[in-house]
Amino acid sequence: MAEFALVIPILVLLLFGVFLAAYYAYRATAADWGVFITGVASGAYESPATEQARRSVPWPDLRARLAAGQAAPRQVRSQITIEERRSQLLGVNFIEAERASTFFRLWRFYPGPPAGAP
Repeated sequence: MAEFALVIPILVLLLFGVFLAAYYAYRATAADWGVFITGVASGAYESPATEQARRSVPWPDLRARLAAGQAAPRQVRSQITIEERRSQLLGVNFIEAERASTFFRLWRFYPGPPAGAP
């Protein structure tokens, strides 16, 4: 019983740390996915595909910070920048910083989506 009482706080802290690491890894992956899919949609279609792609990002604050725009003909730059400090569980302040930026260039022989495609 005494050994259990000594070890349980360490195990709880370890589990808490694993949970936080997984949480931030999932958010970073969602940000990377958003940069990729928003850039592809912006470069491939002249339609509201960009907004549909943005909606596939599960976190509303990440979704709001995605930006994509034409950098050159048939080329798109997609980016996200997050730098914030927020209070989480037990009043602990966490700093989150995520920056991602990439260029997408369409193939010259790709004519775009078929005529009449949604």
